[in-house]
Amino acid sequence: MKKIIQYITLTFLLLFMAQSGFAQQCGTFEYENYLNTKFPGYAKALYQTRQQSLKEIEKMNKGGNDTVYRIPVVFHIVWNSKQQNIPDSLIYSQIDALNESYRHVHNDTAKVRTVFKPVVGDARIEFYLATIGPDGKPTNGIDRFKTTVSDFGDARGMGESVKSSFEYGVDAWNPDKYLNIWVCKFTYNGTIAITAYAFPPTNAKFWTAASFVSTDLQGVVINYQYVGKNNPNTQDPSSMKERTLVHEVGHFFGLRHTWADKKNVCSGEDDGLKDTPLSRAANRTCGANYNTCNEGTGDKPDMTENYMDYAAFPCTVMFTQEQVQLMRNNLLTLRSQLYKPLPQTYSKISVSPNPAKGDIRIVFEQQGEYTMNLTDIIGQPVDSEKFTVGYKLEHTCSTTLAAGIYYITITDSNNLVTQQRILVQ
Repeated sequence: MKKIIQYITLTFLLLFMAQSGFAQQCGTFEYENYLNTKFPGYAKALYQTRQQSLKEIEKMNKGGNDTVYRIPVVFHIVWNSKQQNIPDSLIYSQIDALNESYRHVHNDTAKVRTVFKPVVGDARIEFYLATIGPDGKPTNGIDRFKTTVSDFGDARGMGESVKSSFEYGVDAWNPDKYLNIWVCKFTYNGTIAITAYAFPPTNAKFWTAASFVSTDLQGVVINYQYVGKNNPNTQDPSSMKERTLVHEVGHFFGLRHTWADKKNVCSGEDDGLKDTPLSRAANRTCGANYNTCNEGTGDKPDMTENYMDYAAFPCTVMFTQEQVQLMRNNLLTLRSQLYKPLPQTYSKISVSPNPAKGDIRIVFEQQGEYTMNLTDIIGQPVDSEKFTVGYKLEHTCSTTLAAGIYYITITDSNNLVTQQRILVQ
């Protein structure tokens, strides 16, 4: 009976949202409630995992770790109509949006209010489209499948069936090796009740046979209208647009909403992080100087510019340092097979200028034969060159690059590799 009541309550909530004009939102909290009804013990295990993660980030504060972790991504475009089959260009721009946000290099970083600038965090997590598929063959990281299902939405407004080929969706690529993102149409009676939702990290010591959920469900599900920059299908001015996925990937790495899904109260459960001020509910208005919870000495306004709030694009522009630490801890401990650290250098090279404009000068420690491969942030090749480094120990790359993040990968004659990230303005 309890499960039935929870299910009815959730369905009523989604229906109310759809009728009230606040329908389009992240559904991760509702998804967690659903998983707890399906897998008894899930909520308790998730709570314990979160508490353990919060304790672990205190150790990270002391240890320090500047390694950049790179995440291979696969977009499963599960489409029925031509409109749902969004073009590659939107996928590429979405990867750009993820990287700009997680490295805090987007062109509107100045929108962070002065009071919050000291706690802005660079996650040092980057994303690229997978280059090798589960079968070991090359891929562009975009998996397209035409389905007979016109709408994957269920009675909860979610689209779980898109994750199953048995239900005319697409099975996950190994979630331990790829970040799976399913792009499709899923609505509640034709209305987008939930824009997107994500699966939080599992595999912690608290997950028992009763509470553990199949890894094949892990990833993000998102309506096709909210993928990529300037998506022509997005008609909702109140949405987060391409930063919708920034928000959901935050959940995938273990972040909670900044108001911790409370209902108009300041007391009770919080997101557990000290550098995100308390707020009593989601904020949907950009720029307003709301302060919904008075925390006494040192009180700060609601952090409406945080990616884990609900303010419309382009309001959200930051993660905090503790949010960054929590995501990195969960990546290392709960999704430990997912990331690829940047290759360690066999010898130091310096790239200048960085940020760059025009030619790039590389200085080496030793003479020899080298191969340089230049790729963009999503892993697509941009340039390749073989050259000899003489006694001057330098090489100049003459190139004209669009603004963005690139990687210079240098291989010497002994097949030793070094890689440097450059920012082109």
